[in-house]
Amino acid sequence: MLRFVLLLGFTLLVVHPLAAAEPKASTSFKLDVMPVFMKYGCNSGDCHGAARGKDGFMLSLFGYDPEGDYYRLLEEHPGRRVNLVAPSESLLLQKATGNVTHTGGKLFTEQDEAYRLLFQWLAEGAKPDPEDTPTIQGIRVQPSVIEFAAPGQDTAVKVMASYSNGSQRDVTRWCRFLSSNEAVVGIDEAGNVSGNRAGGAHVFARFSRFTEGSEVVVLPRGESNWTQPPVNNYIDSLVFAKLQKLRIEPSPLASDEHFLRRVTIDLTGTLPTPDEYTEFITSTDPNKRSAKIDELIAREDFAELWAAKWGEWLRIKGDTNPGSGTSMKAAWGFFYWLRDQFIKDRPLDELVADLITGTGSNIRNPPSNFYTMVPQAGSIDPGALGKDVAQITLGIRTGCAECHNHPFDRWTMDDYYGWTSFFTGIQRKRGREAREMLISVDVTARPAKHLIDGTEMPHRFLGGEAPDVTDRDPRKVLATWMTAKENRLFRRNLANRIWHHFFGRGIVEPIDDIRISNPPANEPLLEELGRRLAEEHGYGLRELARDICHSRTYQLSAQTNASNQDDEEFFSHARLRRPRADVLFDCLSQALDYQHRMRRTSKTKAVDLFDGGQRDDYNAYFYSTFGQAPRQSVCACETSDDAKLSQALHLINGDTIERALSRESVLIPALMKTFPNQPRPVIEQLYIRALTRKPSESEWEALLSEWPDTMDVKQQLTFYNNVMWSLLNSSEFLFNH
Repeated sequence: MLRFVLLLGFTLLVVHPLAAAEPKASTSFKLDVMPVFMKYGCNSGDCHGAARGKDGFMLSLFGYDPEGDYYRLLEEHPGRRVNLVAPSESLLLQKATGNVTHTGGKLFTEQDEAYRLLFQWLAEGAKPDPEDTPTIQGIRVQPSVIEFAAPGQDTAVKVMASYSNGSQRDVTRWCRFLSSNEAVVGIDEAGNVSGNRAGGAHVFARFSRFTEGSEVVVLPRGESNWTQPPVNNYIDSLVFAKLQKLRIEPSPLASDEHFLRRVTIDLTGTLPTPDEYTEFITSTDPNKRSAKIDELIAREDFAELWAAKWGEWLRIKGDTNPGSGTSMKAAWGFFYWLRDQFIKDRPLDELVADLITGTGSNIRNPPSNFYTMVPQAGSIDPGALGKDVAQITLGIRTGCAECHNHPFDRWTMDDYYGWTSFFTGIQRKRGREAREMLISVDVTARPAKHLIDGTEMPHRFLGGEAPDVTDRDPRKVLATWMTAKENRLFRRNLANRIWHHFFGRGIVEPIDDIRISNPPANEPLLEELGRRLAEEHGYGLRELARDICHSRTYQLSAQTNASNQDDEEFFSHARLRRPRADVLFDCLSQALDYQHRMRRTSKTKAVDLFDGGQRDDYNAYFYSTFGQAPRQSVCACETSDDAKLSQALHLINGDTIERALSRESVLIPALMKTFPNQPRPVIEQLYIRALTRKPSESEWEALLSEWPDTMDVKQQLTFYNNVMWSLLNSSEFLFNH
């Protein structure tokens, strides 16, 4: 008995004083302890949430497996990480407070709420949560909209969590916070929001598996001088409403020359011809811009350009060895089937449905190649396929949720494996021809198994319900849901991709990374574009393209003003955009009136090459240098319009321009023959062909000063070649403005 009393007395001495107090309520591992791990980054990827843990201790990444975390903390090495007899001596607390060496450093003190919660849980016996423990259903950030009258102001957000038992809790203290644009808005770890400079952004709170945000507007100092610009259609109303809210004045309209060049490249992937230039510039028709838009959209060039874009998104390419890739014949047929759909103006929902449900021979039924544009050394990987389908059709990257709940979006591992189940039955085998693949579906295939416990996950739409697919092709069920007019994920993704084509930036950017923590720059605009595309235009590409090009927003000048010079996301002015590599190559050829040699094809335009020119050995360096996608993945990031030194060096010293000017082009000799010893009309034609404008007065003065009357024909040719070379190397030619 004496020994027991002595032991009890010793224990009371080492137990933290908080243990003497009667706990007010039972502390929950999931509801109280797990939020501490999340708040202090314990279960992040660079700490114990790493694939192999940290310093011998592993937690599930971002807390996707609380049962496993409980086991590793208490039962993996009993008594090592927690001390239930003397809670304050637990390594869990000793390391976090810096009393024991900790790679992660000191996280909090004994006076902090985090310490109190962990200590109380340990003092209560660190019991597992009972089965009726309420689960979190969501969070709400208050206020949902914050407006600062000027930079330098601040406020705080409050985050409330809702639980399955109807209760709510203030969890602000345990949230992780981030800003979509820290240059505009900052937020600290306590949820204090500060306006740094004028503009718009969002701040986000992450708690458990939920991420929600608030919109923040920081107004510029001074009074608003907003002058309502003319409105052409609904797009302008929504864009200008956002700009007015931010006190950003839009730029004026682009000149006729700039508009003509911009809209011709964007709608057809070509330059205006000299005749088109003259007709448009000299026209006095007040509706000539609208008429030009309608004319360009009706051209076959429009369909060819969009087939090239989709060919890139679908990573269409062939392989001379059909054992390791799709045969050239099948890839060629797939691309030209796609091209034919755009020529026919096939609704996008029908096109996508054909791709999702593609079955049979990839030679005789080209859409089935949707399931062959992946390495074919083995069977189809349902998870990889599901990720590709979500990224292409919905603009959603689900990859994070394969191993853990998405840290910055709503997608969970349950969502990932439920979505993957739609693709587990897809089978691929060789056909009778050496180059043929056959796609089929086993409707009895088992669903995907969850990574954590191997549970079969029923088919589930992303953000939707679990349909009954018994004895049905799950892909047809998926295609019906996906392409429905009311499917906001699908229609908004398509609208965003189309918008990006005309502005060089999506309303959500990147275009295939739509998530809660990457909100639209203009939510009402994206919503209305998606609604119109689906409900009013029947998923017609040409109709939405027409809406966009008719808008004043699309026709604004690239010249900025004091209020919009820093705007990169609200479409207050046109952005300088370098055309795609294939379009730029075609524009070079057109400006020079020269047909570049293209190996292994009878085509005369780069946009018509089914594989993006990967087999065109003569010009492959140009394509890759100027950012053509290698088509290794469906990620939009593969296509680059970044300016690089190698691009400038190739245009200056490479053979793409040089061989056309010095050896084989007939353009300049023909102009010299038409206008002998007349530099003005020749130079004017070169400017119109390259820049869609005539030389300015200062340019005329500089050019004609280099024209001595004593030049012979050879010297004149060299002079004109130098002029054209300079034009084609200018930023005015290389960028669409």
